[in-house]
Amino acid sequence: MRHLLWCLLLLGLPPAAARAQRVCPGYVVLANGDSLRGAVYLTSDFEQQQFVKFVPLAADSPKPLRLSDDVVRAYGYVQGPDTVRYRNCGPALASVPVVLASSRSAAALYPTSRLRLGSLLKVLQAGRVQVYEQYLPVRGGNSFLRDVLLRTGTGAFVGTYWWNFRPRAAEYFADCPALAADLRAGRYPPRTLPAVVRRYNTWYHDRH
Repeated sequence: MRHLLWCLLLLGLPPAAARAQRVCPGYVVLANGDSLRGAVYLTSDFEQQQFVKFVPLAADSPKPLRLSDDVVRAYGYVQGPDTVRYRNCGPALASVPVVLASSRSAAALYPTSRLRLGSLLKVLQAGRVQVYEQYLPVRGGNSFLRDVLLRTGTGAFVGTYWWNFRPRAAEYFADCPALAADLRAGRYPPRTLPAVVRRYNTWYHDRH
């Protein structure tokens, strides 16, 4: 909290305004490798995948910059006790099909001419297997579909929204027999996928 107040005072933003505008202390790593510290203005989950509204500490004005995903390598912000991190996943996201749910919950492809999906994904878990969060608009409405993506090393992304969770998760983590057995037995519901990955990454690290 002290860090937040210090950052906001330097930016000329009173704490009450910061709460109203959802401003957090944070950082941006640009595509050229430069790192900037300052304040991040939180927007929607979907928009934060496309751009970051950011005010550097050295800025002459508190007006935020709108940095799109083509110039940002990564960014993060402090929210309560946690640091929320986003990473530019770039061309690798082409491995994930853009399949959305229609208003009747049937699978449908969204025309790419009408939709721009950003490449800045929230990092839920790092390690051998990484977990990312992606939001996709639902056709015919203003709601969003939340997909949790898995990636092993630098391999392809795998979306999990449409998984039949028990067999598919067990198949994905098949090289860890004990974890795969627990997944097949239903000891982990889909919402605990980050915990599944933490267990797998601990096992993998200890083994290697």
